[in-house]
Amino acid sequence: MRCMPVLMLALCLASPALAARSLSAEQPVTVKLELSQPTAVALPEPVASVSVGVGPERFSLDYDGPYLFLLPLDPTVTGRLFVVGQSGKLYTITFKVATPADDVVHLSVAPATPTGKAQPFSVASFLRALRTNTALPGQHSADLPPPALPDTRVTITDSQALALGQALGLVLKVRNTQATPLALDLRVGSTEAPPVGVVALSTWTWPPRLTIRAVAAETEVLGPEGETRVFLVLERRP
Repeated sequence: MRCMPVLMLALCLASPALAARSLSAEQPVTVKLELSQPTAVALPEPVASVSVGVGPERFSLDYDGPYLFLLPLDPTVTGRLFVVGQSGKLYTITFKVATPADDVVHLSVAPATPTGKAQPFSVASFLRALRTNTALPGQHSADLPPPALPDTRVTITDSQALALGQALGLVLKVRNTQATPLALDLRVGSTEAPPVGVVALSTWTWPPRLTIRAVAAETEVLGPEGETRVFLVLERRP
């Protein structure tokens, strides 16, 4: 009769679900999700805001303190989200529905090591600097016109461009010209026609030879005649 607990333990260990994982928060991480089953991502600090370019009918998220909860509602959903911690640090997470799914993913920050050399910037750090209005060593103003917006429901009221190495940073102040709320679809390269009440970034016309590497916004829902800032990191093509 003593073999029964051992058998039960063996069956539990054979479960295909992934145990808790620990990953570095200094680079983008990929999380596997299970349909209608939440997955928790534990950040090293409380969550301040989350930006995601997937509709609520396909993907649900919530956060509480340092925990981010992801719940796929569509078996084909995949995408990327940006999480801003209370310190202003930006975390990049890509997600998809796959087996075995993650249960809990812990993001950790490696302790800083003293060095006299300037560290190379990344797309994520450049985007974080734009969002927090933090100057990075070597950045300077750039002459970059804002995109053309064919949708008259929104307009760009201000534009600021910065250059850092081969990358360009662009901060746009976007205003809703309507008396009704509008949502921003920040997905890059999407070919889907936006539904009513949604303005798609993929329909904007950009200056030639530019590739969008990262995008985020203060909020993706504009109230009546409301404004938000959209932050982009772009790269020049040859």
